[in-house]
Amino acid sequence: MTHPLRTIGWALYGAASWTWCIGLFLPAILMQWFGWSGFLLIAIPNVLGATAMGLLLGSPDASRAFCKRHPQAIGLFVSLTIAFHLLFLSIVAVWIFPPDMVGPWNWVLFPLISLALGLLLSLAPRSWWPLLGTIAFASGSIVVVSNCGCGDSLGWSGTKPPIELVWLAPIFIIGFLLCPWLDAPFHRVRQETEGPLGFLVLGGGFLFMLLVTASYWWLGERTGTTVVLAWIFGQSTFTIGANLRELRDGVLTSSTFIEIPWLALVLAAAFIIGLQLIDTWSEVIDLYFRWLALYGLVFPAIVLAWCLRSSPKVTLKGLVRLIILLAVAAVLGEIGLLHEPTWVAAVAAILILFTPWITKGSSTARGCTPTS
Repeated sequence: MTHPLRTIGWALYGAASWTWCIGLFLPAILMQWFGWSGFLLIAIPNVLGATAMGLLLGSPDASRAFCKRHPQAIGLFVSLTIAFHLLFLSIVAVWIFPPDMVGPWNWVLFPLISLALGLLLSLAPRSWWPLLGTIAFASGSIVVVSNCGCGDSLGWSGTKPPIELVWLAPIFIIGFLLCPWLDAPFHRVRQETEGPLGFLVLGGGFLFMLLVTASYWWLGERTGTTVVLAWIFGQSTFTIGANLRELRDGVLTSSTFIEIPWLALVLAAAFIIGLQLIDTWSEVIDLYFRWLALYGLVFPAIVLAWCLRSSPKVTLKGLVRLIILLAVAAVLGEIGLLHEPTWVAAVAAILILFTPWITKGSSTARGCTPTS
């Protein structure tokens, strides 16, 4: 394989690994709420954030340095992302499958089978991943073709007032711009490629993946088709496998043969069991958005607190301040995202922007960006 093709292969791997339970479902929700305007809300900052992360890091060595400085933050991001997928797959099995396709144990079997397959996939040699990513990426074309003619036409508005899109925008923009810095497969792409080509292709490839999701924007309670469900299961498994590989023998090299994020698995199991107590589709969407708050509030705050050029060392005082800030932002986010008024969600996002000043205190600053 020539160098440009290898670079493109790793870029498509990155696009596929970033198409997880947010990219696979959130565009559908936002498009139902706001039409194509909702798609732009997720697509523009997401594509820009994914592309900019690699371009700003600039080199494989910069990525390695970043991972060496922030293994706990990246490890937490990877572990909770795996947990989120397991919960999401249980949601898919219980709520999105048509009634005649739902088995009594699907809510357990879906996440367990995906985790087992992801674990096996994580054992694939590093040289296989560009090809595996390309196959995963190309499979999206099948989904688009199968969905041609499905659903009603979509305009630029939906079931919610357009002004609510404005209030929700800050929390999504902050999350999509900052979360890529903690994504282990993205660091794998940066460490395996030189120059800007890889992340320019990655950005364009991920836009295509979001358009795949747009092809089934109508997805909701009991509306899943066989092709769409197979796509969601396959992409989730691919992402779980890619992240497990980086935990085991990748950008977060472990001393053990296989590193399993046990705490995250326990958390996922607890939420999957709790899912059985939910009675309505609206409650399912609320649960999904509460997990999204991790990526719109918590992880952006971690990046801003300790991963900037002037960030201080992690201290107990700074950690306490961050927890207090996140508690306030979480309450505001709960009100704005799930209740009324929606503009409170924008206040929660703005609070997160003050994280560097709130956590800095009197600690001695240190450079901790890859370019410092």
